[in-house]
Amino acid sequence: MLPTPTKFALVSGTAEGGTPLNAFDHALLDAGVGNCNLLKVSSILPPGAAFVPEVTIPPGSLVPIGPPALTSPVS
Repeated sequence: MLPTPTKFALVSGTAEGGTPLNAFDHALLDAGVGNCNLLKVSSILPPGAAFVPEVTIPPGSLVPIGPPALTSPVS
C-alpha cells in the first residue's frame, strides 16, 4: 500500500500524433509525467494535501494521477 499523498500539483500537456495513443503519450511527456509509472485514481484529494506549484518527479516513480483526456478527430 502506498502512503497517503501530502502534496499535489496540477500539470497539463498537449501533443499531436499519428494515433490517439501516440498523441496521449506525447502529451504525458509534455506534462512532465511521461516517464513515470502512473497509478490512475479518482480526483479526490486527501484531507490536508497541500498544493505545490512545481514538482520534480524522478523517472520511474509511482505517481497517483487523475488522468483526464480530451481528444479531437481533427488531423
